[in-house]
Amino acid sequence: MKKNIEVDKKEGEVIVEIEVPRRNYVKEPIISFRTKDIALLLEKEGIKVDSCVQTDTIYNDGRHPKTEGRWVFKLKKEKKEQKKPTTKEIKTVSNLTNENKSDKMVSKTKNIKKRK
Repeated sequence: MKKNIEVDKKEGEVIVEIEVPRRNYVKEPIISFRTKDIALLLEKEGIKVDSCVQTDTIYNDGRHPKTEGRWVFKLKKEKKEQKKPTTKEIKTVSNLTNENKSDKMVSKTKNIKKRK
């Protein structure tokens, strides 16, 4: 198997070209590559890709096997970390006059006599 991986950071693309040998005898293994296999291969190589632009499938089995393939992927863009604006916590101070008024209201309601 021959593989060629070209990373073009200027264009933001990864081009993968793979060639597998033709299968002549039954004892030889059947080899096939699909887009998901190439994505896993790139992940193992440490190349982060986003989406596939050009897909392909290759295999070495059958009367007319397709033994060469080319895939094009978009590179994953690295996001820059944005600093969050700092916020100051504002402590709320309870108003003493409001608390006094509510106490007075409670005391007035307690002193009211019930009518029969």
